[in-house]
Amino acid sequence: MPIEFVGFTADRRITGAMPLADDRLSDMLNSVARIVIRDATVSDLVEGSPPLRGDVTVPVGELIVVVGTGRRGSESQRIRTVVRRVTIGLGRYVVAGSLHVPVDEANLPPSLDPATVLAGRDILVPITDAAITYDSAASPATEQHDTLLVNRARAMWIEVAPPDKPDDEADADEADEGSSHSRTNYVKDFTGTVAD
Repeated sequence: MPIEFVGFTADRRITGAMPLADDRLSDMLNSVARIVIRDATVSDLVEGSPPLRGDVTVPVGELIVVVGTGRRGSESQRIRTVVRRVTIGLGRYVVAGSLHVPVDEANLPPSLDPATVLAGRDILVPITDAAITYDSAASPATEQHDTLLVNRARAMWIEVAPPDKPDDEADADEADEGSSHSRTNYVKDFTGTVAD
């Protein structure tokens, strides 16, 4: 079943539809060399020329940022994580959002080097509650998305915000493309009165 595709290369924004051949878009993109976008609209961010339309084949290595859409991953593959706010520079693009980190790796290295901070991850790293800012031929643009998949090989710098508290609250879900989650903790009140 085709899913909506939105992706960014060094100088283009590509939208269209693509078949999803894996459980999650990130899993598929991390395992193939190229993808075909059907009925694509290709916008030139440098010259601002009229968009091109038609089927487009894109090498996955040329994708710098992809909007996470499609199915969520299997419940059995999720791990407990903590969330750290990051800002990542990728050439003309800046992505800001939440990086999900395994609980036992919560202390990220104090580095501006993405190769150090994102070491050991797949090429496309999910960032949730995310925004992407970029310059286009017309004017600067900002888009908000539940999840953005960032090509860590194209990242030029990264800033990691300090934790809000000594231990960020653990999240039961691994970062999923397609949705973001928040959790509210409730305490059962046995006194018979309503309490906050």
